[in-house]
Amino acid sequence: MHIRKKTVLYVIFSILLFISVGILSGFLEHSLDIRNLPDLSSEEGQQKFRRFDISAEYLAEQDSYGQLAEDFLYHKGSLNRESGHCPWLSWFHILIKTEQTEPYRKAFETVLADVQCFPVQPDTTGGEALSFEDSWGGARSYGGERHHEGTDIMPSRKERGYFAVVSTSDGIVEKKGWLKLGGYRLGIRAPHGSYFYYAHLDHYAEGIEEGTEVKAGQVIGYMGDTGYGEEGTRGKFAVHLHFGIYMILQGKEVSVNPYQILRYLEHPRNALAAD
Repeated sequence: MHIRKKTVLYVIFSILLFISVGILSGFLEHSLDIRNLPDLSSEEGQQKFRRFDISAEYLAEQDSYGQLAEDFLYHKGSLNRESGHCPWLSWFHILIKTEQTEPYRKAFETVLADVQCFPVQPDTTGGEALSFEDSWGGARSYGGERHHEGTDIMPSRKERGYFAVVSTSDGIVEKKGWLKLGGYRLGIRAPHGSYFYYAHLDHYAEGIEEGTEVKAGQVIGYMGDTGYGEEGTRGKFAVHLHFGIYMILQGKEVSVNPYQILRYLEHPRNALAAD
């Protein structure tokens, strides 16, 4: 009887020891992971954020920027349809600090809070279509070696001025006019700080001037093929809209990959809720 009691105590002790070792291992593993998380002020952190490897399907499921920031860090900067939320009863959620997630939360809010609609009006009469691919970061050579800083939205009908371009957000027209690379372009500053860039326009909508206040969905211009030369140059490439998103990170204006955000905006969805 005494031996049996000792055996039971030994088994209980062994189970508790096993559980304790597992808990301690998880604590140490996640402590190390959290300690090594890239800060948004670092080059690694900025590159991960700017790549914006967050699927449109995942964006559609989000209800706060704080949750998005934590999930983004938990999944090492890549979120797809199958990526789950960071578990509430996990060492990662318990140990991660607000000062680690808050810069990302603010950055996501800056980029996402004002987007409301796709930047090109659909063709409801002629049935012409639009398409785009993830070309952010791709090599470009005109004007010197550089990288593509936006997404090109291509129409099935290559006719200048056929498709109307609309503001994807409320905002103020900050820049209007000719750029050698962008042709006739517009830059609109949204309330939360993002700068939305529309390039290669054929012409502007009436009343659009620097300082003009615009609303999401308002026509601001028409798709064209201007650019790559002196003012008025056309025909150097196919008709399309170059759409870019810019923001300030660590005092520097940088581009953010618009691809998944454009996929998110292709169909009407509720905007992400603020915290």
